[in-house]
Amino acid sequence: MKTLKYLAATGLLAAAAAAVAAESSSVISEQAGAKNSTMTSDVAVQAPVPAPKQKTALSPEEWERVLAAMPKAEVMNGFAVHSKQFCASCHGKEGIADTPNWPDVAGQPYAVTVKALLDYRDGRRKGTPASDLMSAAAAKLTDQQIADVAALYEYLPGRNAKKSAPTTPAPELVNSGDASRYITPCAACHGIDARGNNNGLVPVLHGQQATVLAAALKDYRSGARQSDMLGEMQVFSRKLTDAEIEQLANWYAAQPGRVGKKTTERDRKQ
Repeated sequence: MKTLKYLAATGLLAAAAAAVAAESSSVISEQAGAKNSTMTSDVAVQAPVPAPKQKTALSPEEWERVLAAMPKAEVMNGFAVHSKQFCASCHGKEGIADTPNWPDVAGQPYAVTVKALLDYRDGRRKGTPASDLMSAAAAKLTDQQIADVAALYEYLPGRNAKKSAPTTPAPELVNSGDASRYITPCAACHGIDARGNNNGLVPVLHGQQATVLAAALKDYRSGARQSDMLGEMQVFSRKLTDAEIEQLANWYAAQPGRVGKKTTERDRKQ
């Protein structure tokens, strides 16, 4: 199995501390004969948010061994896992979420879903309300169930998979990055289309919900999400402004999702 080169997930960087502001007192002297008056301003100081206690992220070598040891997946069994384990209640009947708070899982590469569920189950991804909920759900899953449901999601087409891409130009960070800030182009790992790069080992961003993408980037930036094996996403996201995060999230969300194997097979029969 090829060594992972561009896997975008989180490493062991500590969470960023909250900013602390303070104002000093100033003494204003009046003209001759006037009384001195002192003006003070108290500013509430927000305590730093402690980093969530998470297990160490897998190294690329550990991940290769884990992935190779997964049992053979059965796509059709994945439907039962998706339904009986209540995945569909948040992620939609066919992996397309009905609300903007939950990610679409349809169209994601097999390895991406396997890693996400193992990270949730094994304590490498927690500390936020969403990740804590997923950790509780994944705790009930066996390796076989994880393999089966991951194969199912790869089989299903992503959101708007068969629609044409809009003509809106991509933000510069997508294809060019920003050399002045040492930001690699998003497309270097995530691909220039919804297929992704690196043999399906990085998430497909095309067609994903904007709120989900923005939340992920902000969690990387704050350190709340630490499952990135190489720590690259934390490094890049720390350099992004809120406006840039929203721009990237909205652009990717407007693109057609990944054409799943189910769509491909249907097209061959027509």
